[in-house]
Amino acid sequence: MEYFRPVGLQNAEQAAAVSNNVVTIPERQSQVNQAGAVISKIEAIFESMLDNLDSGGGSISIPYRSRTARGAAARGDGVVSFPGRTRAETNKFVSLLRILEISRKAIATGSVVTKRNIYYQNTDLFKHQRTVDSLVDDLACTLGVGRDDLNIVAAAKGLFAGPITLKMRNNSVIPCGLSHERGTLIPTPKLIHKIGFGQIEWVLVIEKEATFRTLAAAGYHTRSMAGHGILVTGKGFPDLATRSFLNLLHSARPHLPMYALVDYDPDGLSIFRTYQRGSASLLHEEDTVVPQLQWLGLRSDQILPSTRSPEDFASSQSSQETAGSSSQGSRSFSSQESIALSASGSSVPARRRGRQPQHATPESLSKLTSRDRKMAVSMLKGLCVREDVDAEEEMSQVRELQMMLMLNIKAEIQAVDNLGDITHWLDEKLYGFGM
Repeated sequence: MEYFRPVGLQNAEQAAAVSNNVVTIPERQSQVNQAGAVISKIEAIFESMLDNLDSGGGSISIPYRSRTARGAAARGDGVVSFPGRTRAETNKFVSLLRILEISRKAIATGSVVTKRNIYYQNTDLFKHQRTVDSLVDDLACTLGVGRDDLNIVAAAKGLFAGPITLKMRNNSVIPCGLSHERGTLIPTPKLIHKIGFGQIEWVLVIEKEATFRTLAAAGYHTRSMAGHGILVTGKGFPDLATRSFLNLLHSARPHLPMYALVDYDPDGLSIFRTYQRGSASLLHEEDTVVPQLQWLGLRSDQILPSTRSPEDFASSQSSQETAGSSSQGSRSFSSQESIALSASGSSVPARRRGRQPQHATPESLSKLTSRDRKMAVSMLKGLCVREDVDAEEEMSQVRELQMMLMLNIKAEIQAVDNLGDITHWLDEKLYGFGM
């Protein structure tokens, strides 16, 4: 096996000890075949338009399937024609044609193009970045492939830090351990050829960029009591590159434990579920999920005062509400919330036993907004109609969402900081997961 030295190794003995931790990521034959298949599909569209023009047809068209809001299917097998019935349709046709041209050239040359570059090189055509984003995803859906198969990717967003080394397919090497304070931008996963894992023991996915940078600057990924690890952040809701990168790490090291640290609110849980199960709007994307990802925190029993039960806390919260408080601040429930709270047939869950004393203070908790509550109800409905809702993990998420609604609270990751230092809390939790 070819060896390249992971960052941080000081001598040959250490190097020999970890040389077997270099994993080669094969360029799957299916990937090669897919590239040819995508080019064939694009060229078939071009040929169809040329044939129509040669036969004297009055218009030409591009097949177009737009994703639904839930992403489960497309809104019909339609076409976008030129000349269009409206000016908007004509503009869409020209935009789609341009993206198809760019994609075909990128695939043929083995290059990768970012959606940002497509927009900035054609600002007069697309007008807005979101137009490119939407059309690229819809084209991928139309062709029945992932966006990456078009060789079109989002601009780098996610960051990671850790004593690992990435060797790319163009033979360049990314020594990630040198960027402790800033982190390293996650490269296009399909371009990664080898991963030098070194002595990595865990992976931690963090919702907040600020928390990631704090931990990276402190060198937590090399100083943790749980051993060396990899820190990853998607800077909030993750992009496909970040999700694909995690999937790649898991595929290369299936037994490497992976954890997620997110805010205690509906958005945080939604972000965790996106990493673990994928997003509803991009169900046609493959290799972007990590079902084995574990929810490290935040959970209710990690932020509530350790000497009080949830019921006592709820009672004290209610007694603090004034007669003139808004509906958002009170603990009265809408009919939709009542249905969601009772959907699992359980009341507020009992506290788990055996946990460490908590660090959160009442001042670090805040109330759910109207948007938060609506999102929690929507998520509960989705969880409660799943066939595997009785699974322990699913029920745990149901209970936490119910707890948020019942107590009307949420908390950011910083709620468990100890004077700005979250490392001790993380050490306790990582060990608590059996490391």
